[in-house]
Amino acid sequence: MKHKPVLALVGVFVLPVALAWLVLAQGWFTPGVRGHGEWVEGHIDAATQWRLVLVTPAHCDYCASATELLNNLDLALGRDGDRVRVEQQAAGEGLVPGFVYIADPPGMLVMRYPMGADEVQNRETGRDLLNDLRRLLKYSRAG
Repeated sequence: MKHKPVLALVGVFVLPVALAWLVLAQGWFTPGVRGHGEWVEGHIDAATQWRLVLVTPAHCDYCASATELLNNLDLALGRDGDRVRVEQQAAGEGLVPGFVYIADPPGMLVMRYPMGADEVQNRETGRDLLNDLRRLLKYSRAG
């Protein structure tokens, strides 16, 4: 009788911690990942808007379709389209050809997405990029 309150307190405070540790230790929990692109670190020139930067190699067989896709993304943003600028840059320090980068107004690279010759894959990449960009613009006051 005297030990029931103590056991109840132990059950309320210790049991959840022990269960959480067990779930994490056994790998039964996978944390939610909301971003679809690959997080990157780097810096480019500062601007007044968010930017979608298409990095182009010397010979680019996908650049026309990628540029069209990025311009359509700009239109799909609707009223936030004024906050985003699409630009092309040659490969440079920190920029790998074949990717589209999202850069914030201070010039920090945020995420990158692969672009290639496959139209279907580019459309899926564009959908992922649009979702991530909308989320960034929603929570950002910059641009």
